[in-house]
Amino acid sequence: MKKLLFIVLQICLGVYMNAQTNIVFIESDDQSNQAVGAYGNPAMVTPNIDALAKEGVSFTAAYNMGCWSPAVCIPSRTMLFYGQHIWKSQKITKDNAPVAFPEILRENGYSSFMTGKWHAWGKNPKDIFDKLGSIQPGQLKTYNTTGGHVTDITGNEAVQYINEYKSEKPFFMYVAFNAPHVPRQTTQNYYDLYPAKDMVLPPSVVNGKPLNKNVKYQYTNDPLSSKTMQSRVQQNNAMVTHMDVRVGDIIKALKQKGVYDNTIIVFMSDHGINFGENGVAGKVCLYEPSVTAPLIIKAPKIKPNTKIKERVYLQDVNPTLFDLLGIQGPKNIDFQSLTPLINKKSKGRGSIYLAMFDDQRGVVSNNKKLIVYPKTGDVEYYNLENDPWETTNLVNKKSSVSEVKKLISELKEWQVKVGDTVKISEKY
Repeated sequence: MKKLLFIVLQICLGVYMNAQTNIVFIESDDQSNQAVGAYGNPAMVTPNIDALAKEGVSFTAAYNMGCWSPAVCIPSRTMLFYGQHIWKSQKITKDNAPVAFPEILRENGYSSFMTGKWHAWGKNPKDIFDKLGSIQPGQLKTYNTTGGHVTDITGNEAVQYINEYKSEKPFFMYVAFNAPHVPRQTTQNYYDLYPAKDMVLPPSVVNGKPLNKNVKYQYTNDPLSSKTMQSRVQQNNAMVTHMDVRVGDIIKALKQKGVYDNTIIVFMSDHGINFGENGVAGKVCLYEPSVTAPLIIKAPKIKPNTKIKERVYLQDVNPTLFDLLGIQGPKNIDFQSLTPLINKKSKGRGSIYLAMFDDQRGVVSNNKKLIVYPKTGDVEYYNLENDPWETTNLVNKKSSVSEVKKLISELKEWQVKVGDTVKISEKY
């Protein structure tokens, strides 16, 4: 009789465990939308990330609000974990940090685990997560360690956590790959998938063009070399494909554990990167390749193969998770849940505010984009619908005057909203 009760208990416990909604949150570093096959680049070999997009919702215009550091990942991840806009997040320290979203999940019955890159202000990961794997720095000296390639270490530790997990609690995993951030090191078989000479660069990359004088942080020689950029794209794409294999391992482990269908999987990057577009070799700029990045959410209640073009923030995923789980999040979150967009009950924001240090400001509204450089007085205005690569600055056209004034007004409204004190010249 006792044996029968024990078996029944085990069966019931198993049903209870499988009924829980686990969360696997995967974040890459420096991965632009161009480095995902499902985002429209047929040259990319990313079958596992593409599969997540097919089974969930992909946001094709997800923005990072900006940065106060040349390490753009720091502001991006600080905003992500604490849910506060850029200039509030800049003031976060270990002493005044609000509750991070993994802590709220823990308060609601989750066991939490992290492996990989940590590069955010505020609390130490040991104070946020129940269990830690190998924690990597923001800038690696090399991916090739005595313990193996860092991408493999991060992926393998995530798989191990899933395989060994026995608690009746649901789990939250934060799997933070350093890839494809420099140094872009992987094995030859991945490089071979992307011959450098075959890498097709966008029309906004012009060989021999002087580097963009309005962008302070540039990581190449002046003038721009298309050949150098092709080599970097090769390395970047190879790193992404290597990571994609490890993402596949995580998916396989979830399926073998029998919890895949009841697991929310988020795949995102902290920001993108420019490989020569608009004369920029780096990521401290407001052009689309750098300020946008992939954001994919697969969840039990989300309609598969959904693509959302409305402009959102990457950090909107913070309150979105609480919505999907039916958990009450903090009242001081500045970002907004994406579930109304996913459920087609909202059209999203009217505009997107962008900022880099005190020398770049931008706003995007109705497929029109304005970039202002307060220190030099330069202004750029693009029609993203007709010119997605931002090749033609329309600011001097008479037909642009009214739209530019409107965007300047929206930018200044955003400045008040987020506490941005940079002066935008009245001449605009």
